[in-house]
Amino acid sequence: MNKAHLHIVLFIVSLCAPAVLWAQPIGSIQAKGGVVNGEIHLRWAPDNSAVWQLANQYGYTVERITLMENGKLVRNPTRQVLATGLKPALLVDWEPFSENDYVAVAAQAIYGESFETDAGNTSEVARVINASRELENRFSFALYAADLSPKAAELSGLSFRDEQVLYDQKYVYKIYADVPSSLHVIDTASVFIGLADAKPLPPPFDPQIELEDRVAMISWNGEVHRNVYNTYIIERSPDGVKFESISKAPIVNTFPEKSVERLFKGDSLPANEVTYYYRIIGIDAFGQRGPASDTLAGKGLPAFHIAPNITRHEIRPDGSVYLQWTVPNTGLELLKRFSLSRRNEEDRTLEAIIESIPADSREVVDQQPHSSNYYVIKAHDTYGREITSFPYFVQLEDSIPPGPPVGLHGEVLPTGLVSLRWTPNEEPDVLGYKLYKSNHNDDGFIELPGAMVSRAEGTDSIALNNLTEKIYYKVRAFDRRYNPSDFSAVLELKKPDLIPPVAPVFRSIENDSLGILLQWELSPSEDAVMNLLYRRSIDENDWTLILSDEGKTDHYLDQEVKHRVLYAYTLVAVDDDGLESKPTSPVTMKRLSPDPYPPIEDLNYIILEDKVKISWSYGKTEVVKYAVYKATNGQPLQLYKELEAKATNELVDPLKSKAPASEYAVQGIFATGERTPFSKKIKVGL
Repeated sequence: MNKAHLHIVLFIVSLCAPAVLWAQPIGSIQAKGGVVNGEIHLRWAPDNSAVWQLANQYGYTVERITLMENGKLVRNPTRQVLATGLKPALLVDWEPFSENDYVAVAAQAIYGESFETDAGNTSEVARVINASRELENRFSFALYAADLSPKAAELSGLSFRDEQVLYDQKYVYKIYADVPSSLHVIDTASVFIGLADAKPLPPPFDPQIELEDRVAMISWNGEVHRNVYNTYIIERSPDGVKFESISKAPIVNTFPEKSVERLFKGDSLPANEVTYYYRIIGIDAFGQRGPASDTLAGKGLPAFHIAPNITRHEIRPDGSVYLQWTVPNTGLELLKRFSLSRRNEEDRTLEAIIESIPADSREVVDQQPHSSNYYVIKAHDTYGREITSFPYFVQLEDSIPPGPPVGLHGEVLPTGLVSLRWTPNEEPDVLGYKLYKSNHNDDGFIELPGAMVSRAEGTDSIALNNLTEKIYYKVRAFDRRYNPSDFSAVLELKKPDLIPPVAPVFRSIENDSLGILLQWELSPSEDAVMNLLYRRSIDENDWTLILSDEGKTDHYLDQEVKHRVLYAYTLVAVDDDGLESKPTSPVTMKRLSPDPYPPIEDLNYIILEDKVKISWSYGKTEVVKYAVYKATNGQPLQLYKELEAKATNELVDPLKSKAPASEYAVQGIFATGERTPFSKKIKVGL
């Protein structure tokens, strides 16, 4: 609700709020407004006979407040008294309209000498009761007449027309009873309306007609337009053109507190087999006639009372069923034919067996009866109407069971609910089915609890947290004599797996000449179908999958490892439903290669006069020193010098004439203390 509308509502409520005196009950006035021919018409009525009697004496005041203009609230709303002292007109003013029955009723209720309902009882108590009843009767008849006649409402001081209104304005009308508060406190009635609120009257809703023997029953939905129309007129026409009301008085929309939806009006038809046309017209509280409803048409038909009664049957040797029935001997001139039907036990509908049996026949034979039969005979007249007999039961002997059900299939949901379906049996006397289950496919079947199922479907609930992976079902059919069929084929269903497999267990981890060798025990779970081996180095945060197999491998040689790096490994087992075990506790191993570094290959020398220059190169940047070994006179190599790797990769050694030849070899030294193998020896001499 926007702000402007909220202000409107609050302002109207403040205008309409009554003063409250708690010392006595408060009466009230009910009012409504309508737009008629560019004028605003008001109608009101007191809610009880005491208020009505006092207001007839003191009159009513009508006040108008101009609240809105051009869709906006007026800053300073203006108040104007349009009429005061409105009360029933003088009796002389009623006389020109005395031919109007409702004007006469209202005048009698207001001015009549007596409205006694039981003048013969003259006791004091009776006179008090009659006086009270008389006032209530006057009040009821006066309001009834005002509802049926705008002129009666006007003469009764219960209506007002405001002609001085503008289209772009909206008004609040307040109707006061000019009764002193010392006599009775009466709440004020209010109506918020403008010319822009004019709406076309609707036609009566959902008209219907039913016709019988020289009788028509017309009905319509009165609840939909309960607040629109006070009364209705039903019109009839012999040709669909010229219509006349079927009653002198209109039909009053008098709903009880628990309202009924439809209103009814009966009409006597002048003749049967003649088409008559009907329509319904509503009249509102201001005497306006709304548009007519859709036209209804139909013919009255002579009454048809031929009700068959099946009296006996016979089951013949060939399996057929013979039936006899009787009918009344009057009204047979309307009878056209009989028909034989049998109740379908699946959907309880009647299916015709023999469509036409001569009108003078009283017997019939069903050549193909079921084991159980509910027969009815229908009498049909020349107008297409029918009357059905009471059902008649015939039971045949039956010892032949139905065939075994086929097409059994189903599924087990993760909740443990089992849904089963199969192909319905074609035998017409099948009563239902029973389901059986077992944890084994060839033994131990038990019947599911509960009643027999009538449809080719069923449900079951099973536990999933047990050791059995499969459940088995079968079904059998029963006929109406409870003859059981053979069992269906066994249905095997796999349970959803909610239990993950047991994790594998590492047996050993060791350095191998080619890498790190891991060995483990396989998962003992029967449904384990895959192993997942993960690796992570000490510098990594995430695991890397290095092996995914079919669950039969129990070892793995990891060759993608680096020397002196610490690695961790874990295993996961996966079952046939994709459930994974918990990872095994990680095992760790540092890779140590037997020959982690290659020897220095390119060792060379150059003789310079009395010196020899030995040089080499090596691709491993982790080398921190080079050890140079020397041997003379065939002696073993001995450490000769250690050189910083960053400073040089050559050695200059003096040569002496006549000295024996010398042999050299070089070895790389790493920060960890590890050394490369000796290089190949070189022999140097003059």
